[in-house]
Amino acid sequence: MTATSTAVSSSSPSSLTAERYVATNRFRVKEGREAAFEKRWADRQSRLGMLDGFRFFCMLRRLDADADKPHEDDINYISCTVWEQQTDFEVWRKGDAFKEAHGGGTIGGIAGMLVATAMNTKGKPKIALWEGILPETVGDGTVSNEGRGIAWRQVEADGVSMLDGECFVAMNRFTVLPGQAEAFEQRFSKRESMLKKYSGFKGFLLLRRDGSDPDGFTYSTWSVWSDRASFEAWKNAEKKPVGGPPSAAPGAGPPSAGGPQQLFARPPVATFYEGILVLESAEGI
Repeated sequence: MTATSTAVSSSSPSSLTAERYVATNRFRVKEGREAAFEKRWADRQSRLGMLDGFRFFCMLRRLDADADKPHEDDINYISCTVWEQQTDFEVWRKGDAFKEAHGGGTIGGIAGMLVATAMNTKGKPKIALWEGILPETVGDGTVSNEGRGIAWRQVEADGVSMLDGECFVAMNRFTVLPGQAEAFEQRFSKRESMLKKYSGFKGFLLLRRDGSDPDGFTYSTWSVWSDRASFEAWKNAEKKPVGGPPSAAPGAGPPSAGGPQQLFARPPVATFYEGILVLESAEGI
């Protein structure tokens, strides 16, 4: 599949209020440099988990695609941070905590970061920002679980072997036609969700693009599970599309007389990830 070159914005009228803000950074890590890239992240200094409005972080490592459905791009890692609201993200981005996590704000630290970037990745990372709507989480207000209520995880990384996956993340990305955002959100909000009753479920958001991007995607589901087996158990029991609305197919293809409302410019694109370096608040996602 070839990525669309048309930038489609999600700024058309929508109906659901954002309840989270999600900042992602997309990396194209060079083949053979994956473990070194992961070590760089594991060794960084950060107090992200103690900041106001922080909910969840993980580094997404993309899983291999099926042979008959190759990935449409070479973005194989995505850092993903969930905040309560956009203002929390902006405070972090403009504050000392951001500098500490990006080379410490010193000339030597920044130089080291730039050298590592050149060695490990193909070009600079590209940011993608999202509003999170329709959140579901199993956060219970405790801080007893590993990775909760701490500033940053201390994870052993040797730069040779890749880190073990700590969670499974499923995304289904949509290119909603201009003027159809409200219809799409309303259709999605009316679904009957039973996610919380399934073992291994950690959280869900419907992501709405904040701004536009050449990839053309304006919405995405984002569901987090303890492992892939838990996700597969839900999918098989519910018999629904990958993390998607009641039916992702209707409206994805050409409109027909008397057929479903045309919502999508192209079929949804499903992608799966392992999450590493997971850090979460006591409240969950």
